[in-house]
Amino acid sequence: MTEVVFHLNVGAEGRAVRLYLCRLLAKAHAARARVWVVVPEDELAPLDEALWTLPADDFVPHVRHDQPAALRQRSPIVLATAAQQPEGRRDVVVNAQPEWLSWLEEAAPARVIEVVGSDEAAKAQARQRWRRYQQLGWPPRLHDRAARPAAVPEG
Repeated sequence: MTEVVFHLNVGAEGRAVRLYLCRLLAKAHAARARVWVVVPEDELAPLDEALWTLPADDFVPHVRHDQPAALRQRSPIVLATAAQQPEGRRDVVVNAQPEWLSWLEEAAPARVIEVVGSDEAAKAQARQRWRRYQQLGWPPRLHDRAARPAAVPEG
């Protein structure tokens, strides 16, 4: 069964979500996962650039979906939009855009990570996707960044 985890309250849209995705993808790469990342069209270039500017210790090899098929197949991480379906098996699908991925059930990844910002519109759309996963028999779990305890100042 596919494991589904919603990462909620990762920050306002844009830069905060990109930074969160960079950290998430660095962890996925360290775990040797093959990941298909879905973002809005206008976020492809900024996320691509953000991944290339990570420190050398956090290098995340990746390609965009518009690269040649042979390169996409070899790359552990592919950046795409909802219109592009993964080719071949991917361990993880990361969805950082608001729409349901129509090809998701057919792709049947081992894990789906839904990245949801802090605004109410994004949360409302995420609730719809949550119900859809339940209907598929893929019970989602919640990882709420807002529920994390505040850091205790030193000194």
